[in-house]
Amino acid sequence: MFIIPWQEAIAANPASRLQIRRATERDLDGLVEYFRTLSRSSRYNRFMEPDSNFANFAFQRVVQSRGAHRFILIAEAQQQGRGAIIGEASYAGESETGRGEFALSVGHAWHGRGVGSALLSALQSRAIRLGCFALFGETLKTNEPMKALAQKAGFAFARSNDWRAIRFEKQLLQQPCALQRQDETARSI
Repeated sequence: MFIIPWQEAIAANPASRLQIRRATERDLDGLVEYFRTLSRSSRYNRFMEPDSNFANFAFQRVVQSRGAHRFILIAEAQQQGRGAIIGEASYAGESETGRGEFALSVGHAWHGRGVGSALLSALQSRAIRLGCFALFGETLKTNEPMKALAQKAGFAFARSNDWRAIRFEKQLLQQPCALQRQDETARSI
């Protein structure tokens, strides 16, 4: 399976001046502001609840969960002479299973402009470099933009344990034999 590197996806539209990078501690205030400016429906779709403690979420993902297997990518666009966060994608991988979970959001004004695709492509590329074999996420069944993005990116849909949600999964790489046997053993138990 071939994934277009996100740099190539962005290069296709150089006028966008879009940058995707890993969030750092310096981005905490910007992330909190970004989450606050999401529309009510976008916040609900992203967090699957009406409101969330954005400062706590950003702090946990950026500062407390530092490490190769947990990160947030941010998409920035140049606005009024400075970089403004217009989207984010969070990732949490399990080195034991080789699987990673992700979630993403894009500011409403940027929907349909390729930002979600660029974030997802960058996230997949980074996950592969970290040794992730499979990627999954969940979204509300009513979140049509996310379902369309997942389908376009080659994710297969599956049942979620949450009645409100749908799960999407994608195999990124073939698992080494040892992990495949471990996975098969776990399923047979």
